[in-house]
Amino acid sequence: MARISRIVLISCLVSLFLVPVPDPAYADQQAKEVIALGVADGKSARARDEALNDALRQAVEQGVGTFVTAELTVEQQRLVEERIYTESGGYIQSYDILRQGVQEDLYEVEIKARVKMGKLENDLISIGLIIRKKRNPRVMVVIYSSEVDSSFMGVALEGNRNAENQLERTLIEKGFQLVDAGQVSRKKELESLLLGGDPKRASMIAKELGAEILVQGEVRRSFVNKRSIFGRPTRFFTNEIRLKAFEADTAKILFSDFRTRPASGAEAMLPLEDATSELADEMVAGILEQWRQDIFNASSYQLKIEKASFSELNLFKKGLIKIRGLNDAQVRSFHSGHALLEVKYEGPLEELAEKIAAMKAPALEILGLQANILEIKFAK
Repeated sequence: MARISRIVLISCLVSLFLVPVPDPAYADQQAKEVIALGVADGKSARARDEALNDALRQAVEQGVGTFVTAELTVEQQRLVEERIYTESGGYIQSYDILRQGVQEDLYEVEIKARVKMGKLENDLISIGLIIRKKRNPRVMVVIYSSEVDSSFMGVALEGNRNAENQLERTLIEKGFQLVDAGQVSRKKELESLLLGGDPKRASMIAKELGAEILVQGEVRRSFVNKRSIFGRPTRFFTNEIRLKAFEADTAKILFSDFRTRPASGAEAMLPLEDATSELADEMVAGILEQWRQDIFNASSYQLKIEKASFSELNLFKKGLIKIRGLNDAQVRSFHSGHALLEVKYEGPLEELAEKIAAMKAPALEILGLQANILEIKFAK
């Protein structure tokens, strides 16, 4: 009974975070070789087995440490404990015993193991670690409707409201933090800007309201024909949902796609809801894949610098290229003490900010960081 309760608990917790994004080809590409020592009380064969299991767990813990640099929430730590550490053998590709034996009433087993990093990474994705490593970016959803032909009053609004509520619910279930668009007047302004093809200005407003990601949705229900259903004339409309997600500060597109369903009656919203659900899941998977690449591969970041002299900028660049994990640093602009650098770094921006803050020369101050931009001021 306790085991059943534990399984139910794990299932419930997993539903609070993210669905995994399995990639078998990627999972088989990488393995990390580690040295791990396991210990157990006693001198028996059973103690030896327990020490070996402990060594395997220690090896997997080292693999987890490669991905997890921030403190975990209680729920995430529990999931790591229950889903990964207790099933450590599933993450070990192979191992060799380097030494084993009794040392002061403790059985020790030291191994050299190859940890399957791809599988481990995908399982860590499933418990929400990617969102945490991206510093829990907040999302704003703005859905509007565009009708080609007139319809019954309220049909367009209902399709809009259903899609927005459904999309927000999906994002919350996957572990995203949502920001409301605020007052009706601001929401209308956002809709007008998005409809008018000005996502840059819309992004600025979303950023002012506290969002790092803006999800733009468009519901299209246009009149097709009139049919008789059980002797009652019914207007039929197409069902189409378009979603686009982009970063509020850089306007970088994270996802863009659409889904359609066969035409349905004016008040029949199930086909539109089905299309919205499918597209929302695909959008979440697409965003997570981009974030996975940002975190576990070299990512491009912008460094905005104030009060910089040319000599200080050169000194700063020389210090940057010494940072482990930083592969490239290019000066994109320099004018009147303001500089813009673009760097490639293997890790999250917060981690890079900590390393830059620790630089001894030139003297500098971190003013702020958001998404892919780090703001720096040189001290005079």
